Amino acid sequence: MFFDAGVKGSNGVDVVIHHNNAISPPNVGNFEQYYIHHHNLVIEGTRKFTLINPEWDEPHHVIFLNKAMGALQIPIGTYHRSESRKKGSIVFNLATRDNSFDKSKEFSPVRLRSNKQLRKARQSDTVYWIWEEERIKRVKLTFTGNSKNNGLDSKVAANK
Repeated sequence: MFFDAGVKGSNGVDVVIHHNNAISPPNVGNFEQYYIHHHNLVIEGTRKFTLINPEWDEPHHVIFLNKAMGALQIPIGTYHRSESRKKGSIVFNLATRDNSFDKSKEFSPVRLRSNKQLRKARQSDTVYWIWEEERIKRVKLTFTGNSKNNGLDSKVAANK
């Protein structure tokens, strides 16, 4: 089996292996944490990425990424975290290592608990991206009041 794992402009690769039911970065207590990276490519398995960017009109996205979808390019300034299910996954983080690259900052999680702007963006309506009928499909559900269904992620993943 062969496929090109390169992304234009990338000059570094971090291999991230989740063996089962992993979350990266892990929660601290009951609070989520997020990294800022730029490209991710699933090599094996599937991974759910949560992207949050307070600057976007729709700041909260969930992508159920698999190999067929290609590389997920994460825009600069976008917070992300990823979750693997029971079978685990392998992802390449295809980085751009320029003069401003600092390993200590790149892999230092930002806590949802301590970032009000990030918490507000996380609470907005979610835009979901799934693989369906051999194409990427955008799904947006709008909830009112307290009717937001926290079990939706597993339902969307089951329908891929």
